[in-house]
Amino acid sequence: MCGQITFCRVLAALGIVLLLGSMPLPVQAQRGCMTFGQARKLGLFAKFNLRPAGVVKNSVEARIGGKVVSFLVCRSGSGPVYQLTVVTPNGSVQNIRVPAQ
Repeated sequence: MCGQITFCRVLAALGIVLLLGSMPLPVQAQRGCMTFGQARKLGLFAKFNLRPAGVVKNSVEARIGGKVVSFLVCRSGSGPVYQLTVVTPNGSVQNIRVPAQ
């Protein structure tokens, strides 16, 4: 089936991320998170002066050495944060929270 173990791990991780990303909006809202597109439509980037998402994504990918496969904007006690799901080169999945301001 899978010729390389790493390729199989990445496929499995992407499947999990896609499954989590397809959750209905109320479930994401209960967690206090929304998609990048939803945050943009609500004007949150301008309202809260959030850091450019592309800059954060590139920084996290460079630091972790993996690929960002999911990007959410979330509320936290200290202010808005970005929650990124990263698939590392060895196929593991990491959830990373970064201050958005």
